[in-house]
Amino acid sequence: MTLRKELTDRDVRILVSDSLNLIDKTQRQLNLPIMPNIPLTSRRLKQGNFKAMYINNPKGKNYSMDFGSFQPPASIFLDKRLPSSDHPMDMPDFADTLTVYSAVHEIIHADDHVGGDKLLLATCKHILSTHEDKLEKSLQIIKKEGASSIIKDYEDLASLWAIQYVDMVTHYRGYVVLRHMHYPKIDQIWSRLSNDYFPPNLLTCIEVSRGSDYVFSLFTERMGEYCLIEALDEYNCMKEREAQSYMV
Repeated sequence: MTLRKELTDRDVRILVSDSLNLIDKTQRQLNLPIMPNIPLTSRRLKQGNFKAMYINNPKGKNYSMDFGSFQPPASIFLDKRLPSSDHPMDMPDFADTLTVYSAVHEIIHADDHVGGDKLLLATCKHILSTHEDKLEKSLQIIKKEGASSIIKDYEDLASLWAIQYVDMVTHYRGYVVLRHMHYPKIDQIWSRLSNDYFPPNLLTCIEVSRGSDYVFSLFTERMGEYCLIEALDEYNCMKEREAQSYMV
């Protein structure tokens, strides 16, 4: 297989513009708060900084989905190699969809920033006030493993968990957009994320049982009441109920 042409800065700018239109159309058609601040975010990104660059993925995670980044106030970077992200496979649809998915993902991060990162701050506060026992146990493990120079206290750990939750939510919102627009291979891309410790497909599993309106309510109306821990607990309860129904 021949590797495809790498992304350019101009490509990233076009991707961001097209993806904003994609998100706006999906949001209006589904009437879901995918990007609550989209008018202001769109205006800000029109003056944004867009770069194609080499972004190193974590070792051992070929499909980590870390192919972009957002830097406040309005900079979006995408990996130059996204058009060849299916390598060594020969699945151009996969690469094309992953490229758009990556742009959508970073745009949603930008929208959160425009809105004051409310979900991040509320989730961190929730973890500190509700899950002190889990923070304590986790911090003990971290200290035993010698990683306490990075995570020093409850606040550091709660912040990390909140960031992970927000990223999970961002993945879900991006998936909803591309699923609605029937992008090819999106389900295959989504399944790759199931290898993460807190896979974002926890939310699609909950969605199957409770509906998309319920899932979106978790990070809108119920902001500050829910995090990775509640998501995992809810998922496990669903699986237990399913197992019991099979046994009856």
